[in-house]
Amino acid sequence: MRPSPALSELSVTEFITLARAGYFPHGLVIGSCIYEAGNQHDWVVATGEVVALSHALRSARGLAVGRMCRQAAELGAEGVVDVRIKVEHDLWRGSRQVAKFVAIGTAIGFDDGYAHPAQRGGPSLRLADGSPFTSDLTATDFVKLVRAGHRPVAVAMGACVYGLDPRHLRDYRGRDGEVSEYTQAFFDARETAMDRLQQDLFRQHPEGSPDAPVGIVGVAVTESAYGGGQSAPIVEFTAIGTAVAELQPGDPRRGPALAKHTAVVPLST
Repeated sequence: MRPSPALSELSVTEFITLARAGYFPHGLVIGSCIYEAGNQHDWVVATGEVVALSHALRSARGLAVGRMCRQAAELGAEGVVDVRIKVEHDLWRGSRQVAKFVAIGTAIGFDDGYAHPAQRGGPSLRLADGSPFTSDLTATDFVKLVRAGHRPVAVAMGACVYGLDPRHLRDYRGRDGEVSEYTQAFFDARETAMDRLQQDLFRQHPEGSPDAPVGIVGVAVTESAYGGGQSAPIVEFTAIGTAVAELQPGDPRRGPALAKHTAVVPLST
């Protein structure tokens, strides 16, 4: 049964690309969470991870993405594409730090009425437990991925929040030079965010499970800074990408195999 017209943020090109591949948008799905991360005065000023904030981002992400997936499941979708994650930090009364987390994307499903006859009959792209997949790939990149013989599993994300002790700057007054403590802090925070992306992903989909990823595509690391003034400056690193697995053998949605390169040797001397 073809779903009724639904809201989506897809462009005309993305809508047409999905339709040609047999997919139809089921609706715009949104999950959100507001998470309290403790009092700024309780944080250690020394340069290092602000564990309370890192934990808040991790927990809020799980709640927001989970709520988005439940909406997609209620719409009968196979997955969610073009997932975008927005994180904001606010300081509420009493110096309470609050993280606002929003996950938004377009739920889609396969529709025989749109698909070419040769593409019909493939297995659902839902995960082994029946839940929809999630992907931060655009609709166009999603179709390219499927035609290349892979399917999205989940949006993978890792985050790390570091506090920077402003006292390190005292040694550099009146002279130029690298603030090595800050350089190391940025390196550690970035590497920790990327490591957590993989740890959380493979904890949820371990090796040998039906949805075990074979890789993560489109990984991007973003940095944001806030705080300052009377509080220590804070730097936040977020790594995000899409975990992918292989389609089942013989899936009709695969594109034609690429021709193997043939060496051509000229016969003329």
